[in-house]
Amino acid sequence: MSEKISFFAYNELMNEAYFKEVGLECLEKVTVTLSAQRIAFNRIPPEGTGVEGQGLPNIEPTPNNAGMMEGVLYEMRDTFLPKLDEFHGYPKECTRKLMDLNRHDFTIVRGIVYIAQPEKVGKNLKPTKAVMKLYKKAKKEMSMLYFSRLMNSRTCD
Repeated sequence: MSEKISFFAYNELMNEAYFKEVGLECLEKVTVTLSAQRIAFNRIPPEGTGVEGQGLPNIEPTPNNAGMMEGVLYEMRDTFLPKLDEFHGYPKECTRKLMDLNRHDFTIVRGIVYIAQPEKVGKNLKPTKAVMKLYKKAKKEMSMLYFSRLMNSRTCD
């Protein structure tokens, strides 16, 4: 029998319909925060994909360890780990870490987090309108303040 894993989605996989569309299934989901980190659209798309100036969602530390970012923690079968790895380009594009996340009932849980490899990070990159549309459909998973700030992100197209 397979084991359960917890996966932190801060990218377009926060959109549950898209999560299912790419072939993933969860047993449970809960909104969580990741302290002292923020979302940045600075991950360079894999070669041959993306448009000029496009940045994929990534995680970067906040200045002075202040602030936090929001996302969805999916509990799922470990049989989906290869699909998650493929989606995130692990290990060439991203590294995979176990990190502490804060549930909204103030308990700390550990989850798998994908972060871009240092050589796959660029400057002055922006998300596409298509990615922002997927975030917009995941509005209910975010606080109003976080959602508003995210929707104010400039796009590359």
